Amino acid sequence: MMTSAKLRMIVMNGQKILQTQNNNEWETVGTIKKADDGIKPGVYNIYLAKTPVDKNQYEGRIIYVDKDNAIFYQQVNKDYIVHQLNSVDGKPVAGKDVVIAYDGEKATLTLIDTLKNKRTLKI
Repeated sequence: MMTSAKLRMIVMNGQKILQTQNNNEWETVGTIKKADDGIKPGVYNIYLAKTPVDKNQYEGRIIYVDKDNAIFYQQVNKDYIVHQLNSVDGKPVAGKDVVIAYDGEKATLTLIDTLKNKRTLKI
């Protein structure tokens, strides 16, 4: 699979499908797999992913880890960021909320405690 091709991930009914665009038609690549816990149903246009900028930090959910191309995708608000697996210390897991902070060529991956971020409403 080439990273330059338009790639999207579709998640529905607990399954995820990867598709590439050929001749203005979307074709499924690989097999249909179980969606990772924490990934919400929807269409993820990960071909729109941007490369990270040095000295920035990115907070969001990891949506797809591509071990073949040594990259992984993170959703930050409505945007997607593509990270290199070898530049991040720590193991990215799809469906987990993380903060990835860049300092030069290296990045630090920190899991976010989702329970700490939840707001409670007292009645």
